[in-house]
This record gives sequence, structure tokens and C-alpha cells, in this order.
Amino acid sequence: SSGINAEYGGSSRYNICVSGCAECEEVSIFAIPAPLTLLPPILTVLLAILTKQVLLSLSCGVFAAAFLSNAYNPVEAFMDTFDNYLVLPFLDPGKAGVILFTSLMSGLIEMLEKSGGAKGFANMIFKLASTVYHAGVLTVTISFAFFFDDFASIMISGKSLGPLVTKLGLTPQKFSFIVHMMAVTVASLCPLSSWAGIQIGYIESAFGLVNMDVSGFSYLLQSIPYRFFVLTGLFSTVIYILFNKDIVPIITYEENNLDHVIYTPDPEKAEEGDDDEEENKVPERWYNAIIPLVVLVFISLLRMYFDGKQVILESGDDLPITFMNCASKCNSINCLIVGTSVSLMLTLVLIPAQRIMGVSKCAEHFVEGVKGMSEPIMILILAWSLGFAMNDIHTSEYIAGALGENMPVQYFPSLVCLIGYTMSYASGSAMGTQGIIFPLIIPVVVHLTGDTEVYVKTIAAAFGSTVFGNLCSPIADTTIASALFTNCPIVDHLKVMTTFCVPIAVLSLLFGDLFVGLNLYPFYVAYIISLLAMVLVFVLFGRHPRRRSLFQVLLDRARGIKRASSGSSSDSDTSERTALLSKGKNK
Repeated sequence: SSGINAEYGGSSRYNICVSGCAECEEVSIFAIPAPLTLLPPILTVLLAILTKQVLLSLSCGVFAAAFLSNAYNPVEAFMDTFDNYLVLPFLDPGKAGVILFTSLMSGLIEMLEKSGGAKGFANMIFKLASTVYHAGVLTVTISFAFFFDDFASIMISGKSLGPLVTKLGLTPQKFSFIVHMMAVTVASLCPLSSWAGIQIGYIESAFGLVNMDVSGFSYLLQSIPYRFFVLTGLFSTVIYILFNKDIVPIITYEENNLDHVIYTPDPEKAEEGDDDEEENKVPERWYNAIIPLVVLVFISLLRMYFDGKQVILESGDDLPITFMNCASKCNSINCLIVGTSVSLMLTLVLIPAQRIMGVSKCAEHFVEGVKGMSEPIMILILAWSLGFAMNDIHTSEYIAGALGENMPVQYFPSLVCLIGYTMSYASGSAMGTQGIIFPLIIPVVVHLTGDTEVYVKTIAAAFGSTVFGNLCSPIADTTIASALFTNCPIVDHLKVMTTFCVPIAVLSLLFGDLFVGLNLYPFYVAYIISLLAMVLVFVLFGRHPRRRSLFQVLLDRARGIKRASSGSSSDSDTSERTALLSKGKNK
């Protein structure tokens, strides 16, 4: 059961003797040099960076592993890739459940968007805004409401709120930053979003490669506090908006905004455009989005509780019947499927009953939503296939043996974090990067240690760091969508996102993944340090348009330079914006 280690690669013949048997049997074994087991993951990573095509890269990685396991026979490798490795994910009920949940969730999101419910909720909330500060705060608030999918959040917030925030004086650059940052961070953290099913699938599949049956949902929940980059980015964005002061480069765009009268379209042309769209317009009723989402959350959590409770009672464990214990024991994917299905059925009744659209039209939008998720599902399937293939050539055992002698396991989460930053930025896809690295890092860390806390930190480092690419990469779909739906030049948007995210990435890696990984302090201390650093930046360098920052004031005093008072109230800025807007309307 421990296997045979050949001293060299190639075909070799061995005499195998089993204890208690009189005869020995000669068998032929093909062995490959151990370093060659690194070829599939290295090839996958390089192709992802060079071609920006995750699907192609994963496919080549699976073929490379099959090529090695089939004694360098390309024909056998090609056949093994398609009739073995690509088929294996569908033979596992758990993996089939992940695919089903992801498809159902995507279809439901599309239906909620096309029914006008999501846009109606956004418009209802935004009626509370009257200043540029309120515009920023409410944009953040609405992003939490659209927790279920990052792309849907970007599209709905950008399209529905764009005209409103422009009237209040919020620049496209600042608006696109808030929408993008909040949409991606909130969706990637929520255990009931479109990300959750795929992430659970990655966890359970990766542990399955080393014959460990774990609750993916439980590990998903445990990893959330250790996703330092995502949570620090989320908290920093909220703090930045509440401070109501801007830093470079957003302050530059804010000052340019004050120098130009905001364009308002010709009312006659606007009315013509409205008439053209009147036929396709649907009633924007907020409850058509809120009711299905509340039902989804309630039914999913209720199902998790009763399913987990039944498992605990049948197993005879002495665990107390609490929600967390039940969630860790339940079949989380099946529970999410039940909750999503009930919500979907409710939506199919709710929308046609109001004569917003018929059942057939709802079905069309559902299919459109499923189609939109086809690429992430294919990435997931190929990632599972790559994991099976690398498991057959024992890649993780070789890496674990090499690292075990040279690197303490406490450094492993920070190493994973660095890999996640680099690969996700190059590929522009968090899910694609996770699909590439999960089949590798989990088997390696399992071979290095049996400490479940290290497993949680490693999972969190992978999930947290790969979001960097979705926020900063110029080829990420969320980057392009954020710039497009908020009418922000993509160069400006990338400049703003990089300026904010790179310092957060460095702080998270140093004070989070590295120091917490070394057990120097609890995880919450990392957030205290990182957020204090960000607050210090906002206090020192944040300022209102045409005002000096505290740092500039202190620097001038140190140099003995006297200038006019910088002013302290943002009301003057709001008044100036209002005056310019009124001037534009009068013109």
C-alpha cells in the first residue's frame, strides 16, 4: 500500500513477493522521474499567464498529466483525458450537486434582474440620497443587498444608480470603485452567493484527492475570518466612504468634476429615448427581488439545521444540537439546492401573477442565466479533472516531500497568498485561479501536517488572495463590467483600483497571512493593525476638493509656510456642486 519508488524513470521489472505466499510474481512497472510530476501544474500556470485562457490552460494540464501516466503515449493520453478524467467529475453525486446548484442560482439571478425587482429595490433605497456623501453611503448599502452575485451587483448598481449619483455629483471614477470593490468582496464572502457552490466544490474535491471526507460548507465558513485581503478591502472601503474625504487619484477626478459643468441631456431627446424603451420596460417593484431572496436564505438555513440534526442523532454523537454543528454535518449543497429550487418556484408564480412576464419568458431568462454561468462551470469541471490526473502521478507527494525538509508549514498560507495574487492578476479570474491551485495546495498541506487550523488558513489564503485579480486585473470580466456600467474610462478605473488594492494586499499578506500563519497573534489583531494603517492614510492624506490634506498642512508648518485656511466643512463642496448643477440645468 505504500507504493514502489523507482530510482530512475522508464520501464522496470520487479519481483513482487507477498508475505505468506510461496511464489513471487514478476511485474513490469513504468516509473517517471519525480520532478516531471510538476509539469502539469507548471504548464497550466504558464499557459494561463501567457494566453489568458483558463479553459485552454486547464485542458492542457489534464492532457500533460495523462501523457505522463500513460507512459508518454500521446494517443492513450488523449483518449484518457476525455473518456476518463473529464468523465470522473460527473460520477460523483457531490460534484453533480455543485453543478446543479450553480446553474439554478444563475438562472434565478437572471430572472430577478429581468423582472425589475432588483432595480426597483435600488431605486427605492436611493430616494433617501440628497448629497454626494449620501450617494456613496447608499451605494455601499445597496451592494450588501445584492450579495448573491458580483456581476449582477455591478450591472444592477451601475445601470440603475448611475444617472442618480451623477446628478448628486459623484464622479464616475469614485462610483465605479465603490461598485466594483463592494460587489466582488461581498459576493466572494457570502456563503449563499453564486461563488459558494463552486468554492465548496473545490474544497471537497481537493480533500477527496487524499481520501478525506470533509464538509466543504463548514470549511468555507471557518475560512471567512482569515480572508485578510477581502475583509480588509471591504472594511477599508466602508471606512473611506464614511470619512467623506478623498485621496489620490480620486481627489484629482473630484477636482476636475468641479471645474466642469455636468452635462445634462436634451429633455426632448431624453423623452424620445424613453418612448422607444417604454414597450420593453417592466414594473420595478422591489419586493419581486427581496421576497425570493429572503425565502432562499430561510429555506436553505432551515434545511441545513434539520438535515444536520438528523445526521447527529443517527450517528449517536454527543454534539449539542446547534446551528453551527448542524451546518458542519449536513449535506450543504443539497440544502442550497432545496432553498434555491423553492425560491425559483416562488419566482415563477410571483412574476406571472403580476403580469410582468409570462412563464415562458421567465423560462427564457432562466436559460440565459444558466448559459452565462457555463464558463465557470467548465472551469470547475476541468479543475476537478486536473486534480484527479495529478493525483494519479503523485504530484502533491513530491511537492510535500520537497517542502517538508525546507519550509515550516506555518509559512504555507503566505506562500499560497503570493501565488494567488500573481496568478489571479495574470489570468483575470479568481475562480479560474482557484481551480488551478486547489487540487495542488490541499493535498500538499495535508501531507505536510494534520493540523486543521493550517488547512483553514490555507483555504482562506487561496480564496482571499485570488480576489485580487478580479479587482485589479485589466482582463478581469468584473473590471471591464464595472467600467462599462458606470461610464468610467477603464484606464481611470484601473488606476483607482490598483492604488487602493495594492497597499491592502501588502498589509494583508504581511500582518495577516504571514504573522497569523506564524501564530504571533489572533486573526482579529491583523485587522486592527491593517485598518489602523488605512485610517492613518485617510486622516493624513484625505481631503476635500480644493482643500489641503492634514499632511500638507503639517508639512507647510514644518517649512514655515503660511497659507489660507483649508476649511473644515464638506458643506461648501456640496454647495459648490449644487450651484454648478443648477447652472448646467439653466443652460
